[in-house]
Formats: sequence, C-alpha cells, structure tokens
Amino acid sequence: MTKRMTRAEKQAQTRSALIDAAQMVFLRDGFDGASVESITAEAGYTRGAFYSNFDSKEQLFVELLQDRIYSYYRRMAERRLADIEHLPTIRETGEELARHQTEPEAGLIFRLFFEVLARAGRSDEMRSLAATFWSGNRDLTAEVARRAFAKSEKEPPADPKLIATAMIALDVGLSIQRYVDPEAVPLEAWPELYDLLFSPHAP
Repeated sequence: MTKRMTRAEKQAQTRSALIDAAQMVFLRDGFDGASVESITAEAGYTRGAFYSNFDSKEQLFVELLQDRIYSYYRRMAERRLADIEHLPTIRETGEELARHQTEPEAGLIFRLFFEVLARAGRSDEMRSLAATFWSGNRDLTAEVARRAFAKSEKEPPADPKLIATAMIALDVGLSIQRYVDPEAVPLEAWPELYDLLFSPHAP
C-alpha cells in the first residue's frame, strides 16, 4: 500500500516545488519580471499555496538562494563541527570552495545574487532578508574556529567571528571577480590565497 503523506510532508513537497519553479522563472524573467502568478503556474499550484509557504516574492527569492547556494557553505561548516579532531587544512578548504564554483548552477544563480544586492540598496525588507545569507554561516564558521583554537590551546589572532567574516569576504570577492572575469581569477586562486592569508594564523 502507498503510504499517505502527512500534512507536513505535503507542505514540504509544495514548498520544494515552488522553489524549483522560482529558480526557472527568476532565471528566465529576472526578479522584476517574475510574478507570484508565473511562479505558481510553473509549479502547478495556486496563489493560496504560495502564500501558505511564503510571505512574499522577496522571501521566496532569498530562500531560493539560501537553498541553492548558501546551504553548501552551511554543510561545509557542519561537517567540520562534527569532526573537529580531523579538520581539513586551510588549503583544502580553499580547494573545496573552488570546486563549488564549477557546479552547473553556480554561475546561473550568481546572476540572481547580484539582483538581491542591487535591491538591498533600495529596500529595507530585502536588506534584512539578504543579511541572512551570511549571518548563519558566519556563526557556524566562527564556532569552527573557536573550537579549533581551543583544541590546540592557542589564542586566536582575532575574534573568531571576525576570522569567519574575513574568510567569507575572500570567497565572495573571488566569486564576484571570477563571475565577471574568469580568465583573470582561476580556480587555483582559492587555495593559494586561503593558504597565504589564513594558514600562518591557523591553530
């Protein structure tokens, strides 16, 4: 017998379908050209289903980026927290970040990332939503640094949250430069620069 889905499972399925549809519509039409109606039509749901899961198009937009981009970084940090005794080297972390740049979706979704930042300059709501991109991952990465230094009984050279901020800033900066000028910023830049800037201060 086919097991009937629970209400929570049905809602999760609907939410996932709306996010998948939103990716297609946002990439095709851009943020301004996309509408709740076009997203729900693509997903095969109603406006009611949309507003049962999201407060606004803006919220869905940001959640799409969280799901498609920032979840990768969250999983990286969570793996390190789960095995603090066997952390990869800083260079290996740079290599892992570089590999993410080769994912098929990375370049496409990056176009939407720029739209978020542009709108954040004109909308308090979008600025608040965009802030969630880095806040959770910053906290996780800071906790990795905090535990790593505690394990080594070394004093961190700066507040772990500042260390996490610097590591995120390097990745974002390289990603933006590679997006607009890939020949000038090869994938090798990630491990080289992470090693150069962070390894001397690692625990």
